[in-house]
Amino acid sequence: MFFQISMVFLIILAWNMLFVGFELQKEEHYDNISSSPMIILSMQEETLIQLKDNLDTYSFIENITIIQDSVIAQTLIREYDLEQNTEILSSYILPTAMELRFKGEEFNELQKKELERTLLGYSPSVIYYHDNASWEKHQNKLLVLTKGYITGFGFCLIFTIFISIFLRIHFAMKSSKFWKIYYSAGGYPGKRKRQFLFNTLLLCTIPIILNLLAYYTLRYFNLLKVAIDFRLFVLELITLIFSYTVTRIILRKSLK
Repeated sequence: MFFQISMVFLIILAWNMLFVGFELQKEEHYDNISSSPMIILSMQEETLIQLKDNLDTYSFIENITIIQDSVIAQTLIREYDLEQNTEILSSYILPTAMELRFKGEEFNELQKKELERTLLGYSPSVIYYHDNASWEKHQNKLLVLTKGYITGFGFCLIFTIFISIFLRIHFAMKSSKFWKIYYSAGGYPGKRKRQFLFNTLLLCTIPIILNLLAYYTLRYFNLLKVAIDFRLFVLELITLIFSYTVTRIILRKSLK
């Protein structure tokens, strides 16, 4: 029992670590998307204000900031050491800029197309720049990452079922001789069946409880930044219950 509990615990732990790794990688890509703003320029500040009112309704936009032309001039002077050319620079009419910051987890292809359609309605009064190459790179990596996670998730599910059934049948067969001797010596009828059900309860609950304890301990000490969806633990429990139900059906004759 100790060996079986340990094995199931490690398999469930690996399953949870797969989820944690997936979430960490996903958050990294989302952060990169969020850190790449879209810059919109217009010579007409009123146009940007109207556009801002329109864009405020989009949930995938984290923040909208309008940057006045005077601020742009001061930024150019500071960044490029143009103090001696301040008068020359002030003679130019600079555009007003608007910076859009996105929610990486929501700014996908559909949202991007919706935003571009909206901006097209303000053309040619506004022009915009966004690092599309970087956005596409992270979207592609997210797609590959998601496919990899789904594959790994399916493998963990099948492997958990296989190992749970295999170990249970293996040790049940090894103990068959003991139970024959036990019943031949006048042991209690149905003892093996009750013992099997009790062991099943332990094998279903202890690995899950140990994983929950490990998870909440790491979260309590702030050693794990990713929150695991509680439904994953429920699914793992259901998987173990299913595995041992199948095992019970397979071993039904020997458990009489």
